[in-house]
This record gives sequence, structure tokens and C-alpha cells, in this order.
Amino acid sequence: MFYDQGFATELAWDVIDKAMQAFGAMGMTKELPLHLMASHVRLMRIYEGPSEVHRMLIARHAMQGKQIEL
Repeated sequence: MFYDQGFATELAWDVIDKAMQAFGAMGMTKELPLHLMASHVRLMRIYEGPSEVHRMLIARHAMQGKQIEL
């Protein structure tokens, strides 16, 4: 579960960031939904906790030899 949360939010952020770079300043206007998507993904990142925490938990489980649920 840790892996899924971190992967999904990071991937969503990367996609939105690339789209905003492609559209330039137009990406922040209300004509495109990118500004809303960016704020929603940012809230998900804050709510789920930092990606570094997820990575640390995955590493801890791996070092203890526990199976990670995918």
C-alpha cells in the first residue's frame, strides 16, 4: 500500500508538471483544468505524507524481509 500511494501521487505530479510546462502560462489559466489538477494532486501529496516517508517505510519492510503488498 505504501508503494502504491507514493507511486500514484508522484506520477500524477510529474504528468501535470510536464503538461504545465508544455502549455506554459496558459496552463495556469482557468481555460484549462491544469491548475485545478495541480492543486488536487498537491493536496493528495500533503494528505498522504511526504514521498520520502513512503520510501523509508518500503525500505524498512524490505530490510526486515517482509512482503510488501502491491
